[in-house]
Amino acid sequence: MTTTMTSRPQNRRGRLKGLYLVVPVGTPLERVKAALKGGVDLLQLWRPRTVPEAEAVRWGRDVRALIRRFDVPLLVHEDVELARALAADGVHLDGEAPLPRAVREALGGGAIVGYTCGRELSKAEWAERVGADYISFCAVFPSPSAGDACELVPLETVREAKRRLTIPVFASGGITPETVPRVRQTGVDGVAVISAILEAPDPEAAARALKAQLEGDPSKRQT
Repeated sequence: MTTTMTSRPQNRRGRLKGLYLVVPVGTPLERVKAALKGGVDLLQLWRPRTVPEAEAVRWGRDVRALIRRFDVPLLVHEDVELARALAADGVHLDGEAPLPRAVREALGGGAIVGYTCGRELSKAEWAERVGADYISFCAVFPSPSAGDACELVPLETVREAKRRLTIPVFASGGITPETVPRVRQTGVDGVAVISAILEAPDPEAAARALKAQLEGDPSKRQT
């Protein structure tokens, strides 16, 4: 895919906290907009292997135009070229390559780079050493998106990561308004979700409920 970066990502590393939504390519834009209205703080695009690159670029540009109204950082899962085509703020990686330095050479010095760490504190510490901006543990609860074979991450591992690391720590997998209070007790900087918002009847209300639980403010919870 031949692409041109339309603008260099701004440095938004100080905004890595709160409610993080992972959005599969092709999700109806009205549901994405509703989630953003509900208070999503970061948004990551995920392209299933069955979706052609050209389709992902077309849809992603619509999301890019939408997200600018909400001033929310936009990340892309794994695909640096797609991130460049969309002038995204950075990428989220599951493996150990590419390293942050290579991502920033491609996207600009302000590009955000995050890694999934599974259950591994050692990978979390590695990610910080090589220059990652944040890490995420997945999955902390059973989750359809993570699959039945996924070995759950103990919340104590998340808590220990917060003790050891200086970069933000997220938790994901099976996050719901009911489970957020348990995760919040670890000191986590934010939670990442998919179905809890996108499969809800009202994505805006679902996002508000999750964020209220994350902030520990019962007065803002949706009923």
